[in-house]
Amino acid sequence: MKDKQIKDLEKQGYRIVGNHSAIKVCLWCKRSLCNKDVCYKNTFYGIQSHRCIQSSVSLFNCLHNCQFCWRCLEYTDSKIIENPDEPEEILNGLINEHKKFLQGFRGNDKVTKELFDEAMNPKHVALSLAGDATMYPKLPELIDLIHKRKMTSFLVTNGLMPDMLKKILQHQPTQLYITLAAPDKETYRKVCRPLINNGWKRLQKSLSLLNKFRRSTIRLTLLKNMNMHNAKGYAEEIFKVQPMFVELKAGMPVGYAQYRISYESMPRHEEIKTFAEEISKLINYEIVDEKENSRVVLLMKENKDRKLKF
Repeated sequence: MKDKQIKDLEKQGYRIVGNHSAIKVCLWCKRSLCNKDVCYKNTFYGIQSHRCIQSSVSLFNCLHNCQFCWRCLEYTDSKIIENPDEPEEILNGLINEHKKFLQGFRGNDKVTKELFDEAMNPKHVALSLAGDATMYPKLPELIDLIHKRKMTSFLVTNGLMPDMLKKILQHQPTQLYITLAAPDKETYRKVCRPLINNGWKRLQKSLSLLNKFRRSTIRLTLLKNMNMHNAKGYAEEIFKVQPMFVELKAGMPVGYAQYRISYESMPRHEEIKTFAEEISKLINYEIVDEKENSRVVLLMKENKDRKLKF
């Protein structure tokens, strides 16, 4: 990373780890620490927000330039990481930087000692902050290390590295997410703006692997007048692979996304729920949960075993 890139990221609240990784303590972690509210992952799956590390091991590496991405897209690197940092170095750095950032909450009168002490012992790593973790060559070893330390892992990917997903079948994250941001190839090109010619084909390969993962999720990131249409198209893609979960979430003009998408294009929660109802009928899934202030709805075929046991 160049000095300018590091300075830009640090101004935004990122804490850099090694040569290509970072954490950024999210709003929900802070709210949870103050006993105010929790993230939808807590509501849906039982992940404790104040013990969750929001992280990236591939800050700029991605094969998409999505309209709704909060990254500064001029930094995008479409190559797999060369000379990658070691998993233990990365995980130690993520934990240390996360804990260091939260030290200021120790004196906050809204934060109990119990919550603060728990936050100093994080139990979850979300590989979802920026870039795509499947472009980190040592991802299987990192996932194994996270679990060896009795932590859970959520991996979010755009699905353009199916070969890496095949590798991690033997090193599965606690939950795998694949983002499906379009119901068809034409919309996909307009919204995700892939940097390779066969992006849609690669995404299809990755989606076909979903049912081999113990906990699989398709996430629809939706924007009005862009990709929140053709419910039948989404339903057909979902029905083919039968994921355990389907999340429908509003795209939001945060970070650099505010320069690409308008607030008018951000769906209201009621609109997300209506679209979710339309898709649920087509795939025979049901709405099992929702979080209005995150504008997200959860679908499942069978509402069981969704809360993780710790």
